[in-house]
Amino acid sequence: MEVPNITQENITEIEIYPVERKTLNALYNLEGKATPKEISKQAKIPLKKVLTAVYSLQNKNLVEVHEREITRIELTKEGLEYAEKGLPEYRLLKFLLKKTKTSIRELLEKDIEGLEKKQVNLAIGHLRSRNWAKIIKDKEVYVTITEEGKKVAEEGLPEQEILKFIRKKGQTTLEEVGKPTIIDELVKRKLIIAKTETLRTVIITELGKKVVEGKIIIPETVKKLTRELIVTGKWKEVKLKKYDVTIEPPKIYPGKKHPYLEFLEEVRKALIGLGFQEAKGPYVELEFYNFDLLFQAQDHPAREIHDSYILKFPDKGDIKSKELVERVKATHENGWITGSRGWGYKWSFDIARRLILRSQTTAVSMRYLIKHKKPPIKMFCIDRVFRPDILDATHSMEFCQCEGIVVDKGLTLRHLLGALKEILQALGFKEFKFKPGYFPFTEPSVECFIKHPKLGWIEVAGSGLFRPEVLIPLDIPHPEIQVLAWGIGVERLAMTALGVNDIRYLRTHDLEWLREKEVL
Repeated sequence: MEVPNITQENITEIEIYPVERKTLNALYNLEGKATPKEISKQAKIPLKKVLTAVYSLQNKNLVEVHEREITRIELTKEGLEYAEKGLPEYRLLKFLLKKTKTSIRELLEKDIEGLEKKQVNLAIGHLRSRNWAKIIKDKEVYVTITEEGKKVAEEGLPEQEILKFIRKKGQTTLEEVGKPTIIDELVKRKLIIAKTETLRTVIITELGKKVVEGKIIIPETVKKLTRELIVTGKWKEVKLKKYDVTIEPPKIYPGKKHPYLEFLEEVRKALIGLGFQEAKGPYVELEFYNFDLLFQAQDHPAREIHDSYILKFPDKGDIKSKELVERVKATHENGWITGSRGWGYKWSFDIARRLILRSQTTAVSMRYLIKHKKPPIKMFCIDRVFRPDILDATHSMEFCQCEGIVVDKGLTLRHLLGALKEILQALGFKEFKFKPGYFPFTEPSVECFIKHPKLGWIEVAGSGLFRPEVLIPLDIPHPEIQVLAWGIGVERLAMTALGVNDIRYLRTHDLEWLREKEVL
């Protein structure tokens, strides 16, 4: 930075603030040369403010700042161990000096020089890379020391001496130790921690001395006119700082909801506005509600541990309604009175009692329909579900699902498509399409897709009409009463609405994006 040429003629143009004057006075009292920490202690001013003042005074030619970098080094826990016992390669080298040919099996089986198996392998690697030892294959694999290795073992290893030196000092500097190449190697091996810091020395200039001694009068600059300045008359001696009213003020970021949480609230408001009532259910769920009530066979792949999170402890829960259990069991085994043949297997009560992290909010629908059977019913749930998956741009192991059901007489597939269309339009989505799908508990079944501006068409919902095997065990007369159901991957909706290309960004800690993202 170019220092302005300040002379007696333009001295009146200098602005000096109270903290700068205190800093300058403290430096003068410290014989005109000190570190920022020493000035901070002398002036009783926080170090951060001293540093700001020092650089401002430097620009005014009142002080000079001299900087130099220093690298402090100290041993890690592993480095301290090797400083005391010796580096693994050095210990092995000394052993091989006594016994020039040793099998690797022997080295690994015996406590050679106090080396663990991991350290033995590490040591062999180092010795081979430096040509201090070589591998010989006979009936067994042997390690033998080379002539160069013998020389190093007798003369000593520089790395070992450096570790001992640092241990003795406790903490030292790179300048004191020297050998930067060896230090770099020890840092890479995580035996040494090296931290570079800047040392600053502040020296008062002749102009600065004259200001402190009163030989040059610089009026003190103040940012505002206070009552004290007026009452004491000191306002005549100070200089008011000039303000540039054209400068943009600093940005203020008030607290606001996360954009994704704001979107979830919009979905909630839209569904309530369409006449739906919200319901909740537990994260830890019985397989009975998550799978069995939905006519999903117990030998279905989704029941495997790789497709559901199964609790280790406690691993079982209770099902209060024994009558409902018997109905579901009969439906799975032979179809009961549903008109179905069932799945034709021996249904297990123990599997139904297993506890899992729910994989679908349809379990909430099942719990709701057990208690609410009289139509018309419109229920929704926005909550988390958990599925083992590979994390990528459109998949997550934990995500939100928007569950919805409509219960009434005479409902058809056309009503289902109309309901989904109405929900998507209420949320501002214009491009969407439907295609036939398959789900174990609905027939017919429909998949819903929306158009993402960059990812193209992405699936956002599975839906359909509940099968009689689901409704009749719940004591809901079918086909007189039909139930429309859907599960919307609300996070994929949010990706499109918020212009996000990666589902992981919905939980980002990117403060710039969070601050700048407009509120819905």
